Amino acid sequence: MLEYAYSPDPGEQEEISELTAIQRKMFICNKLPLYRLPLLYPLDAGTSYGAVRAALYTVMKAHKTLQVKYEYDPQLRKFYQRYTPLQPEDFSVEPLEIHEAPEAYIRGSSSGIDLAAHYPWRLTFLEWLDQRFLYAEFHHIAVDGLGIRRFEQDFIGRLLEGQEIIPQASLPLSGYRAICELQRHSIAAAEVKDRLLRLPALQPGPAPGAGRLAVRLTAARQEAVQQLALRLKVTKNAVYQGLLEEVLGRMCSGDTYGTIGNWRMRIGNFTEAGCYVRMMPKQIQTEEDAESRIRNIHGSNLQSFRDPGNDSHGMIEYPIVYSYEEDMFRHFRYIPADRMCKFELYIRVYHYQQENGIEVEYSKSKYSDDQIAAIINDLGSRLDDLAEKGDSCEFNRKN
Repeated sequence: MLEYAYSPDPGEQEEISELTAIQRKMFICNKLPLYRLPLLYPLDAGTSYGAVRAALYTVMKAHKTLQVKYEYDPQLRKFYQRYTPLQPEDFSVEPLEIHEAPEAYIRGSSSGIDLAAHYPWRLTFLEWLDQRFLYAEFHHIAVDGLGIRRFEQDFIGRLLEGQEIIPQASLPLSGYRAICELQRHSIAAAEVKDRLLRLPALQPGPAPGAGRLAVRLTAARQEAVQQLALRLKVTKNAVYQGLLEEVLGRMCSGDTYGTIGNWRMRIGNFTEAGCYVRMMPKQIQTEEDAESRIRNIHGSNLQSFRDPGNDSHGMIEYPIVYSYEEDMFRHFRYIPADRMCKFELYIRVYHYQQENGIEVEYSKSKYSDDQIAAIINDLGSRLDDLAEKGDSCEFNRKN
């Protein structure tokens, strides 16, 4: 427990909002080992637990979107989140001695955060051999990638440099209410549902749970992607997405998949640690050459960022989802630990410090390991082709 007094801000009180569409899906899975965001931060020998606790509490108090509890009203049949100001007596970070590497300990944990009973995070000091770690786990319902980056910046700034943390100025849940209003009259488009990209389900027998396979992004592969992006004047994300579309287009039926976006541009919010995730539809580009496909993907992504529109397509359940994550964490280490699948097939490109790769998370009840390995191997081959041929015209081949 913290050892200093707390004075509530004048007028500090509870506030309530409905959950956004994506948050509702997450809350329905409450207590399941899903939507976990576990983070590890190694502690130096000279860093005291008291200093870490104080920094964590200061940052949690500054980010009101993390001081939220969740509930379901059976009479109204609606899901709500309630801003509940954090008090010192409710804040605790205790040490725990473990007997295996912290990554294994986190992945082996099957207990999800109970959103109906607790705040959407838990904090522990892990002690393993002669090492100490801060283990901070968030539920995705409360924070997205940009939100975690902001939390990390504030925590590290407070802990290492004693920076003052500016409290969230807006009403705690105003962003969520704005999103709910935008979604209120949205209806999923039938024409998109009929065109969803799907990988044939070939799993011969029941195999519950999530599978994961990954391809490494070596220095040569990363350099090749960077050089092509510079020459085409596009983002690296567009290059990876273009290569992925080429691979999936040969293996799947349909043409529309989901990408992970957010509402932050639309609602003008880039500083809060909240969950402003939304699903964006992308249609596989049909250009015959790879470079035209990549340019068109870049243009489409840019248009979606500038003008995200309403959320009619975000209400759709996409079987295949893609995301691109770069420099989300500079000090924390993210440990993938979900034991169930968020989507039938989830493909993410990630760049975290020295960890770079393309990971495919898939439903083992639908797809075989061989199917996913074929996607991974094909992606790896395309990346190697790009690394070998560089900017030569041979890369610009037809599918």
